Amino acid sequence: MTSPPQIHNAAGGSTVNSPIDVFRDSHGLFTMVAVDQRESLRHMLSTGRGQHIVGDDELTAFKAAVIEAISRTASGVLLDRDFGLSAAERSSCPVILAADVLSSSEPGGPVDIAVLDEEVTTNTVERFGAAALKFLLPWHPARRSQAIDLAHAFMVRCRDLGLPGVLEGVVRPRQDDTVSREGFAEALVTAAADLSETEPDLYKTEVVYSGDDDRDLATATAMAITEKLSCPWVVLSSGVSGENFPTAAAAAVDGGASGFLAGRAVWSEATKASDPVAYLSAHAGPNLQAITDRVRAATS
Repeated sequence: MTSPPQIHNAAGGSTVNSPIDVFRDSHGLFTMVAVDQRESLRHMLSTGRGQHIVGDDELTAFKAAVIEAISRTASGVLLDRDFGLSAAERSSCPVILAADVLSSSEPGGPVDIAVLDEEVTTNTVERFGAAALKFLLPWHPARRSQAIDLAHAFMVRCRDLGLPGVLEGVVRPRQDDTVSREGFAEALVTAAADLSETEPDLYKTEVVYSGDDDRDLATATAMAITEKLSCPWVVLSSGVSGENFPTAAAAAVDGGASGFLAGRAVWSEATKASDPVAYLSAHAGPNLQAITDRVRAATS
Protein backbone atom coordinates (compact mmCIF):
# COMPACT_ATOMS: atom_id res chain seq x y z
CA MET A 1 0.00 0.00 0.00
CA THR A 2 1.44 3.37 -1.00
CA SER A 3 1.74 6.30 1.37
CA PRO A 4 -0.89 9.05 1.06
CA PRO A 5 0.14 12.05 -1.06
CA GLN A 6 1.67 14.99 0.73
CA ILE A 7 -1.09 17.55 1.25
CA HIS A 8 -0.73 21.27 1.79
CA ASN A 9 -3.54 23.64 2.60
CA ALA A 10 -4.55 26.31 0.11
CA ALA A 11 -2.74 28.99 2.04
CA GLY A 12 0.53 27.10 1.83
CA GLY A 13 0.41 25.72 5.36
CA SER A 14 1.99 22.60 6.79
CA THR A 15 1.44 19.04 5.66
CA VAL A 16 -1.75 17.44 6.96
CA ASN A 17 -2.60 13.74 7.08
CA SER A 18 -6.19 13.37 8.24
CA PRO A 19 -9.10 11.10 7.29
CA ILE A 20 -10.76 14.15 5.72
CA ASP A 21 -7.93 14.34 3.18
CA VAL A 22 -9.57 11.55 1.18
CA PHE A 23 -11.85 14.31 -0.11
CA ARG A 24 -9.03 16.40 -1.56
CA ASP A 25 -8.21 16.35 -5.26
CA SER A 26 -4.75 15.86 -6.79
CA HIS A 27 -4.02 19.57 -6.21
CA GLY A 28 -4.76 19.30 -2.48
CA LEU A 29 -8.09 21.12 -2.79
CA PHE A 30 -11.60 20.12 -1.84
CA THR A 31 -13.60 20.29 -5.10
CA MET A 32 -16.85 18.71 -3.93
CA VAL A 33 -20.51 18.73 -4.88
CA ALA A 34 -23.48 18.84 -2.49
CA VAL A 35 -26.68 17.00 -3.45
CA ASP A 36 -28.14 16.53 0.03
CA GLN A 37 -31.03 18.95 -0.46
CA ARG A 38 -34.37 17.38 0.37
CA GLU A 39 -37.56 19.41 0.54
CA SER A 40 -35.76 22.44 -0.88
CA LEU A 41 -34.88 20.40 -3.97
CA ARG A 42 -38.48 19.20 -4.25
CA HIS A 43 -39.58 22.85 -4.17
CA MET A 44 -36.96 23.84 -6.80
CA LEU A 45 -38.05 21.05 -9.16
CA SER A 46 -41.73 21.84 -8.66
CA THR A 47 -41.29 25.59 -9.20
CA GLY A 48 -38.95 25.13 -12.15
CA ARG A 49 -41.46 22.91 -13.92
CA GLY A 50 -44.62 24.94 -13.38
CA GLN A 51 -45.68 23.59 -9.98
CA HIS A 52 -45.33 20.01 -11.17
CA ILE A 53 -45.90 17.56 -8.29
CA VAL A 54 -42.51 16.03 -7.47
CA GLY A 55 -42.50 12.56 -5.95
CA ASP A 56 -39.74 10.86 -4.00
CA ASP A 57 -38.74 8.80 -7.03
CA GLU A 58 -38.06 11.98 -8.99
CA LEU A 59 -35.81 13.32 -6.22
CA THR A 60 -33.90 10.04 -6.13
CA ALA A 61 -33.48 10.02 -9.91
CA PHE A 62 -32.31 13.65 -9.98
CA LYS A 63 -29.62 13.02 -7.39
CA ALA A 64 -28.43 9.91 -9.21
CA ALA A 65 -28.23 11.89 -12.45
CA VAL A 66 -26.13 14.61 -10.77
CA ILE A 67 -23.69 11.98 -9.53
CA GLU A 68 -23.52 10.30 -12.93
CA ALA A 69 -22.58 13.68 -14.42
CA ILE A 70 -19.96 14.86 -11.89
CA SER A 71 -18.52 12.08 -9.73
CA ARG A 72 -15.53 11.49 -12.01
CA THR A 73 -14.65 15.19 -11.74
CA ALA A 74 -15.57 15.94 -8.11
CA SER A 75 -13.26 15.05 -5.24
CA GLY A 76 -16.26 14.17 -3.07
CA VAL A 77 -20.04 14.28 -2.94
CA LEU A 78 -22.49 15.09 -0.16
CA LEU A 79 -25.72 13.07 -0.05
CA ASP A 80 -28.68 12.46 2.25
CA ARG A 81 -30.03 9.14 3.47
CA ASP A 82 -33.62 9.92 2.40
CA PHE A 83 -33.11 10.09 -1.36
CA GLY A 84 -29.38 9.66 -1.91
CA LEU A 85 -28.65 5.92 -1.72
CA SER A 86 -28.95 5.31 -5.46
CA ALA A 87 -26.61 8.24 -6.06
CA ALA A 88 -24.11 6.95 -3.48
CA GLU A 89 -24.06 3.57 -5.19
CA ARG A 90 -23.13 5.30 -8.48
CA SER A 91 -20.43 7.55 -7.06
CA SER A 92 -16.83 7.02 -8.08
CA CYS A 93 -15.60 9.53 -5.47
CA PRO A 94 -15.89 9.50 -1.65
CA VAL A 95 -19.26 10.16 -0.04
CA ILE A 96 -20.17 12.49 2.83
CA LEU A 97 -23.47 11.57 4.46
CA ALA A 98 -25.73 14.27 5.89
CA ALA A 99 -26.53 13.63 9.56
CA ASP A 100 -29.09 16.40 9.96
CA VAL A 101 -32.86 16.71 9.88
CA LEU A 102 -33.65 20.16 8.53
CA SER A 103 -36.74 22.35 8.58
CA SER A 104 -37.85 25.95 8.37
CA SER A 105 -39.70 28.04 10.92
CA GLU A 106 -41.58 29.65 8.01
CA PRO A 107 -43.27 27.64 5.23
CA GLY A 108 -41.10 27.93 2.13
CA GLY A 109 -38.45 29.87 4.02
CA PRO A 110 -34.76 29.08 4.38
CA VAL A 111 -33.67 26.23 6.63
CA ASP A 112 -33.18 27.57 10.15
CA ILE A 113 -33.87 24.52 12.31
CA ALA A 114 -31.62 21.46 12.49
CA VAL A 115 -31.47 18.39 14.73
CA LEU A 116 -29.24 15.33 14.64
CA ASP A 117 -30.60 12.49 12.53
CA GLU A 118 -30.87 9.53 14.89
CA GLU A 119 -31.24 7.16 11.93
CA VAL A 120 -27.68 7.79 10.78
CA THR A 121 -26.21 4.67 12.37
CA THR A 122 -23.31 2.35 11.67
CA ASN A 123 -25.53 0.36 9.32
CA THR A 124 -26.55 3.51 7.43
CA VAL A 125 -22.94 4.60 7.08
CA GLU A 126 -22.00 1.17 5.73
CA ARG A 127 -24.86 1.13 3.21
CA PHE A 128 -23.77 4.49 1.83
CA GLY A 129 -20.05 3.73 2.02
CA ALA A 130 -19.73 7.10 3.74
CA ALA A 131 -16.27 8.40 4.59
CA ALA A 132 -17.51 11.42 6.63
CA LEU A 133 -20.63 12.94 8.15
CA LYS A 134 -21.97 16.48 7.73
CA PHE A 135 -24.21 18.64 9.87
CA LEU A 136 -25.79 21.94 8.82
CA LEU A 137 -25.91 24.21 11.86
CA PRO A 138 -27.98 27.42 11.79
CA TRP A 139 -26.06 30.01 13.84
CA HIS A 140 -27.51 33.27 15.18
CA PRO A 141 -25.86 35.91 17.39
CA ALA A 142 -28.62 35.54 19.99
CA ARG A 143 -28.24 31.75 20.26
CA ARG A 144 -24.49 31.21 20.21
CA SER A 145 -24.23 28.80 23.13
CA GLN A 146 -27.01 26.57 21.77
CA ALA A 147 -25.20 26.35 18.44
CA ILE A 148 -21.95 25.35 20.13
CA ASP A 149 -23.72 22.66 22.18
CA LEU A 150 -25.34 21.20 19.07
CA ALA A 151 -22.04 21.23 17.20
CA HIS A 152 -20.40 19.39 20.10
CA ALA A 153 -23.15 16.75 19.97
CA PHE A 154 -22.56 16.26 16.25
CA MET A 155 -18.83 15.83 16.68
CA VAL A 156 -19.40 13.31 19.48
CA ARG A 157 -21.61 11.35 17.07
CA CYS A 158 -18.85 11.44 14.45
CA ARG A 159 -16.27 10.14 16.94
CA ASP A 160 -18.65 7.40 18.06
CA LEU A 161 -19.03 6.27 14.45
CA GLY A 162 -15.32 6.63 13.72
CA LEU A 163 -15.78 9.22 10.96
CA PRO A 164 -14.54 12.77 10.37
CA GLY A 165 -17.12 15.51 10.75
CA VAL A 166 -17.96 18.29 8.30
CA LEU A 167 -19.61 21.12 10.21
CA GLU A 168 -21.58 23.63 8.13
CA GLY A 169 -22.09 26.92 9.94
CA VAL A 170 -24.68 29.16 8.29
CA VAL A 171 -26.06 32.46 9.59
CA ARG A 172 -29.81 31.97 10.10
CA PRO A 173 -31.99 33.88 10.11
CA ARG A 174 -30.47 36.85 8.30
CA GLN A 175 -31.85 39.81 10.20
CA ASP A 176 -30.84 42.99 12.03
CA ASP A 177 -27.08 43.58 11.76
CA THR A 178 -26.49 40.50 9.59
CA VAL A 179 -28.56 41.88 6.70
CA SER A 180 -25.80 44.20 5.46
CA ARG A 181 -22.88 42.59 3.67
CA GLU A 182 -20.45 43.87 6.32
CA GLY A 183 -22.65 42.60 9.15
CA PHE A 184 -23.03 39.25 7.39
CA ALA A 185 -19.26 38.98 7.00
CA GLU A 186 -18.71 39.74 10.68
CA ALA A 187 -21.29 37.12 11.66
CA LEU A 188 -19.56 34.49 9.52
CA VAL A 189 -16.28 35.15 11.30
CA THR A 190 -17.87 35.03 14.75
CA ALA A 191 -19.67 31.79 13.90
CA ALA A 192 -16.41 30.22 12.75
CA ALA A 193 -14.72 31.28 15.99
CA ASP A 194 -17.54 29.82 18.08
CA LEU A 195 -17.79 26.52 16.22
CA SER A 196 -14.03 26.00 16.04
CA GLU A 197 -14.28 25.09 19.73
CA THR A 198 -15.91 21.82 18.72
CA GLU A 199 -12.88 20.78 16.60
CA PRO A 200 -14.55 19.79 13.31
CA ASP A 201 -12.41 18.02 10.74
CA LEU A 202 -13.68 20.29 7.97
CA TYR A 203 -15.65 23.51 8.27
CA LYS A 204 -18.09 24.69 5.61
CA THR A 205 -19.55 28.16 5.42
CA GLU A 206 -21.04 30.86 3.24
CA VAL A 207 -19.21 33.46 1.20
CA VAL A 208 -20.12 37.14 0.97
CA TYR A 209 -20.45 37.69 -2.75
CA SER A 210 -23.10 39.32 -4.92
CA GLY A 211 -20.77 40.80 -7.55
CA ASP A 212 -17.25 42.02 -8.32
CA ASP A 213 -17.52 44.81 -5.75
CA ASP A 214 -17.56 42.14 -3.02
CA ARG A 215 -14.33 40.40 -4.02
CA ASP A 216 -12.09 42.25 -1.55
CA LEU A 217 -14.61 41.76 1.25
CA ALA A 218 -14.89 38.05 0.44
CA THR A 219 -11.12 37.62 0.62
CA ALA A 220 -10.78 39.67 3.81
CA THR A 221 -13.58 37.68 5.43
CA ALA A 222 -11.91 34.44 4.38
CA MET A 223 -8.64 35.55 5.91
CA ALA A 224 -10.40 36.31 9.20
CA ILE A 225 -12.18 32.91 9.15
CA THR A 226 -8.87 31.15 8.45
CA GLU A 227 -7.37 32.78 11.54
CA LYS A 228 -10.22 31.44 13.71
CA LEU A 229 -10.06 27.81 12.58
CA SER A 230 -7.60 25.03 13.28
CA CYS A 231 -9.00 22.85 10.48
CA PRO A 232 -9.35 23.29 6.70
CA TRP A 233 -12.52 24.93 5.46
CA VAL A 234 -14.57 25.30 2.30
CA VAL A 235 -17.33 27.50 0.93
CA LEU A 236 -20.83 26.59 -0.18
CA SER A 237 -22.62 28.13 -3.16
CA SER A 238 -26.08 28.84 -1.74
CA GLY A 239 -26.82 32.55 -1.93
CA VAL A 240 -24.38 33.14 -4.80
CA SER A 241 -25.37 32.93 -8.46
CA GLY A 242 -23.90 30.19 -10.58
CA GLU A 243 -22.28 32.87 -12.74
CA ASN A 244 -20.57 34.49 -9.75
CA PHE A 245 -19.63 31.45 -7.72
CA PRO A 246 -16.33 30.55 -9.48
CA THR A 247 -14.98 34.03 -8.69
CA ALA A 248 -16.45 33.97 -5.19
CA ALA A 249 -14.82 30.62 -4.43
CA ALA A 250 -11.49 31.85 -5.80
CA ALA A 251 -11.72 34.95 -3.59
CA ALA A 252 -12.27 32.73 -0.55
CA VAL A 253 -9.32 30.53 -1.49
CA ASP A 254 -7.20 33.69 -1.79
CA GLY A 255 -8.05 34.21 1.88
CA GLY A 256 -7.19 30.68 3.00
CA ALA A 257 -10.16 28.46 2.14
CA SER A 258 -9.19 25.01 0.88
CA GLY A 259 -11.84 24.71 -1.80
CA PHE A 260 -15.60 24.34 -2.04
CA LEU A 261 -18.56 22.07 -1.42
CA ALA A 262 -21.02 23.54 -3.91
CA GLY A 263 -24.52 22.47 -4.86
CA ARG A 264 -26.74 24.91 -6.67
CA ALA A 265 -23.92 26.51 -8.66
CA VAL A 266 -23.31 23.12 -10.28
CA TRP A 267 -26.79 21.75 -10.92
CA SER A 268 -29.60 24.21 -10.09
CA GLU A 269 -30.37 25.20 -13.69
CA ALA A 270 -31.31 21.59 -14.38
CA THR A 271 -34.33 21.98 -12.07
CA LYS A 272 -35.83 24.37 -14.65
CA ALA A 273 -35.19 22.14 -17.66
CA SER A 274 -37.86 20.07 -19.39
CA ASP A 275 -35.42 17.13 -19.27
CA PRO A 276 -33.30 17.56 -16.10
CA VAL A 277 -31.26 14.41 -16.72
CA ALA A 278 -30.22 15.50 -20.21
CA TYR A 279 -29.39 18.98 -18.90
CA LEU A 280 -27.23 17.57 -16.13
CA SER A 281 -25.42 15.28 -18.52
CA ALA A 282 -24.54 18.24 -20.75
CA HIS A 283 -23.86 20.99 -18.21
CA ALA A 284 -23.15 19.81 -14.64
CA GLY A 285 -19.67 18.51 -15.41
CA PRO A 286 -18.55 21.68 -17.22
CA ASN A 287 -20.04 23.84 -14.45
CA LEU A 288 -18.02 21.94 -11.85
CA GLN A 289 -14.87 22.11 -13.98
CA ALA A 290 -15.22 25.89 -14.37
CA ILE A 291 -15.34 26.36 -10.60
CA THR A 292 -12.45 23.96 -10.07
CA ASP A 293 -10.30 25.72 -12.67
CA ARG A 294 -10.84 29.12 -11.05
CA VAL A 295 -10.02 27.80 -7.59
CA ARG A 296 -6.88 26.03 -8.78
CA ALA A 297 -5.76 29.19 -10.55
CA ALA A 298 -6.08 31.08 -7.25
CA THR A 299 -3.53 28.75 -5.65
CA SER A 300 -0.98 28.80 -8.46
